[in-house]
Amino acid sequence: MKKDLDLYFEKQNDSSKLIYTIGLLWGQISNKLDSLLYKYNLNIAKFNILMIIKHIGSKDGIQQNEISQRLLVTPSNITKLLDRLEKEKMISRNPKENDRRVKLIKISDTASSLLDEIWPYYSAEVIKITEKLAENDKQDIEKILVEWLTNIK
Repeated sequence: MKKDLDLYFEKQNDSSKLIYTIGLLWGQISNKLDSLLYKYNLNIAKFNILMIIKHIGSKDGIQQNEISQRLLVTPSNITKLLDRLEKEKMISRNPKENDRRVKLIKISDTASSLLDEIWPYYSAEVIKITEKLAENDKQDIEKILVEWLTNIK
């Protein structure tokens, strides 16, 4: 892998190298997490949406546009994913009490239980993925990425 990166990097500037490396890293991370979630008929996108609905929406539910904003995904892509989750009976769309035009997304009891079942395995996989990094390096990387993310917005 290092040799392949060196060949690619010969012709790239530092910014391109950084973006490319982050893309490769995310590809590896998502492959590992998707392999775990596949056993539960989920992928990272569905898992993240369900986690937001469960933990941010709680019992009251959450509006679709808020899910979209939290995941930095277009509303049309969220709609497609929510359609699939609704078809799979993992979520429901319910009219908001004061404004029936607004739908609140709620997680089903079955999906909530599924997330509870998955979480220990998911958490262990995330730890395994990052275990070779020193704790202070993890904190430094997080700080840099949060700062970068804040400045991009």
